[in-house]
Formats: sequence, structure tokens, C-alpha cells
Amino acid sequence: MNRATFIIPLFGFLLVALIAGWTLLGMLDGQRSDNQLPSALLNKPAPTTILPDMAGNKTDLGQFKGQPVLVNYFASWCAPCRAEAPALGLLSKRIDIVGIAYKDRLEDTNKFLAEYGNPFRAILVDKDGMTAISWGVYGVPETFILDANGTVLFRHAGPVTRTVLEQDIEPILESLGL
Repeated sequence: MNRATFIIPLFGFLLVALIAGWTLLGMLDGQRSDNQLPSALLNKPAPTTILPDMAGNKTDLGQFKGQPVLVNYFASWCAPCRAEAPALGLLSKRIDIVGIAYKDRLEDTNKFLAEYGNPFRAILVDKDGMTAISWGVYGVPETFILDANGTVLFRHAGPVTRTVLEQDIEPILESLGL
């Protein structure tokens, strides 16, 4: 048997195991978060977003300029979106939230809102997911905070948990005077 047919796959496996172990150790000691993938939008204007609302009327996210806003990509089929619903309910008392229903059917979105509550000031519909691409959304839920000028101050991939709320979002809201 040729040694190369044994050594090459073994080397590949060891390399992958080493990288995975290094990444896991980084997450465990707090240096790296599995939720915080890079975002090219930070400190830049939010993408132009004109989508239909739940009634089918075109709505421009730009209409919220002049005030800070939280943008939340969600879907009825998303289990973590259900988990973050109470946190969004709390946040809606401090900041307007624009929900963007991602690749969802209207009837399913309505059922989701009836069951988990509606913290949104407006709900836009990204039926084909193309707008999410311009925002750099990896999956749902994802949350962005925009300042009054429409600049992206914060992005969080994954559900808004109590820890995210207290450690990440609260300080930003306080800096915005909210």
C-alpha cells in the first residue's frame, strides 16, 4: 500500500481538527463569538431598502431617518426568532423596531405575530431574500441598530438574548439617549 494514500488524508484531518480546536478554544475563553460574523456595514449608511409591507404597499426604510431604529430580520419558521420575541418586546418600549419578514408567507408571518406578539412599528416583506443580501444577512434572526442618520451602529447575528440585550444593545441605546 502506498504511504501517500494514508498520510495525505491523515494530514488533512489533523489540519481540520487543529483549526476547529483553535476556534472552539477562542469561543470558550471569550475571544471569539460564534454569533459575530463580520459585517461590512458597520459605521456605514444602511442599504436603501424599499419593500412591500404586510398590506403590499411599498415602504421605504428611509422614512425612519431622523430617529434611531432597530431593524430585525425574522421568519415564522425560525425557532431562534421565537426565542428572541420577549427581548424584542422589551426593546420596542425604547426604540422603534422595523421587522423584515425573510422568505416567509404572509399567513405564516401573521400567525407568528399573533402567537409571539408584534413588537414592530412596521413590517416589511423580503419574499425572495434579495434585500437581505444587500444587508449581508447570513440567516435569521439578525438585528441591526441604525442611528438617526441611518448609519449602521451594530449588527448581531442570532437571537437577541438577555446577555446580548444587557451587554451589547443597552450601551448603544444609552449612547443614543434612549
